[in-house]
Amino acid sequence: MRSEAADEDMLAIADDLAASVGIDAALVLDERLDVAIESLDELSHRGRVVPELRARGLMAYRELIVPPYYRIMYRVEEREVWVIAVLDHRRDLDRLIEERARRDRTP
Repeated sequence: MRSEAADEDMLAIADDLAASVGIDAALVLDERLDVAIESLDELSHRGRVVPELRARGLMAYRELIVPPYYRIMYRVEEREVWVIAVLDHRRDLDRLIEERARRDRTP
């Protein structure tokens, strides 16, 4: 299951890629991300614990890397996988978390 924020992340990634490289590349990446997310239903624990969060003692969040630059962050709760973010791994995760928190507080 994807959060609203993860859906927004994927739309932003597709928009940016379409603008810079073209719609075909954006569609290919969108499909690769969808396939990776769907694969988590069967192999949910194959991703690693998010290193930046592990350093803070938060072990519940995992990530799956989709080359070349994307990370799917998720949490496994009982038998469900909750995708919470789809991010460009070249960006600073701390800054992204701050931006998202600020955006979520704005009415």
